[in-house]
Amino acid sequence: MDYDTIVGSIYDCAANPELWPSTLVAIRDHLRSDFVMAGFADMSPLDQQQSPTFVFHNSPWDVEWLMRLEKLLPIVPKYELAMQVDVDNCWTQMQHMSEDEFRQTEFYRAWVQPKRLRDCLMMPYLKRSKIMGLVSTARHEDNGLFEAEHRVLMERISPHLRRAMAINDIVDKGRLATALYRSVIDSMLAPVLVIGLGRKLVFANEAGSALLSKGDLLQLQGGAVFERRSGRGISALEAALERAIKGDSAVGIAGIGVPLVGKDGRRAAAYVLPIAGKDLRGDLGQGYAAVFVAQRGEQQPILLEVLRTIFDLTPAEARVAALVAQGESPAAIADVVGVSVHTVRTHLARCFAKTGAQDQPSLGALVNGLLPPVGV
Repeated sequence: MDYDTIVGSIYDCAANPELWPSTLVAIRDHLRSDFVMAGFADMSPLDQQQSPTFVFHNSPWDVEWLMRLEKLLPIVPKYELAMQVDVDNCWTQMQHMSEDEFRQTEFYRAWVQPKRLRDCLMMPYLKRSKIMGLVSTARHEDNGLFEAEHRVLMERISPHLRRAMAINDIVDKGRLATALYRSVIDSMLAPVLVIGLGRKLVFANEAGSALLSKGDLLQLQGGAVFERRSGRGISALEAALERAIKGDSAVGIAGIGVPLVGKDGRRAAAYVLPIAGKDLRGDLGQGYAAVFVAQRGEQQPILLEVLRTIFDLTPAEARVAALVAQGESPAAIADVVGVSVHTVRTHLARCFAKTGAQDQPSLGALVNGLLPPVGV
């Protein structure tokens, strides 16, 4: 299965979470690994003294053995470094220690050696104040170590995993059944809009119609959907819609948690799903996109995700831009990030080119003007 097909399968999982195992099998086979597991943990219910939400999907493997892993996480060598990795960045076990060192650890003897595994790759695809999404995979000793091409693949699909998992969560952990039928969408509590060419509204469920009637976060003008604040050229949401209507590959990272701000400062986030797949999502027809509006605070992205979505910044560029907005100098940013001042200036130059900012003050003003729901 090629990259484009994998991305399409991931988006089908947004419509039907039961497809995750088969999609993860395709990723597993592409990586020549033993298993792939994608996990999602939402700790926000603890604020209401309720149980946190844990969702895990995996390709077929020894389920009992996977369950053992959770209790062994505290003894995974260098695990603390894996948790510090930025979103959409890969971490592999053998990047941080030699195999001889690894084979002397308790974790190797307890979990790795019995299954004859050799290397592990982990990547956070989602990081928010109380939400964490992590995908992990391991290779059998006969297949060698993970290489650069495997890390590149995982980092390319990471934003698509984030979009699909977020939509799964927005629709109250329910599913869109086996197709995006109107009766299914209309019963959802979350606002859902189906939009066609020219951003023309094709369908809105009851919650979506109520949202549009208020004209607050989104507005309907001449039958087309616009952001309330979209007076200065095309907005991030509108650009994402145009790309999504063209299909899975075109949308890229755009449309993942685009911030929406109402007249009274109320905040929400929009997630755009392409509906151009040949299978599940294609049942509605070609040339459409669906917009899911997240209104709970914990569903909304952090500033780094917003910067990446709107300006197509890399994780490193987004972090530099966020620190500039906090008033940090290139030298101070270099100390925080752990790179040279020259590297920071290179990231800044790319931030200027992608955002249209002329200098650090204007970049900082632009970033602060996004009004993210939560901090970095």
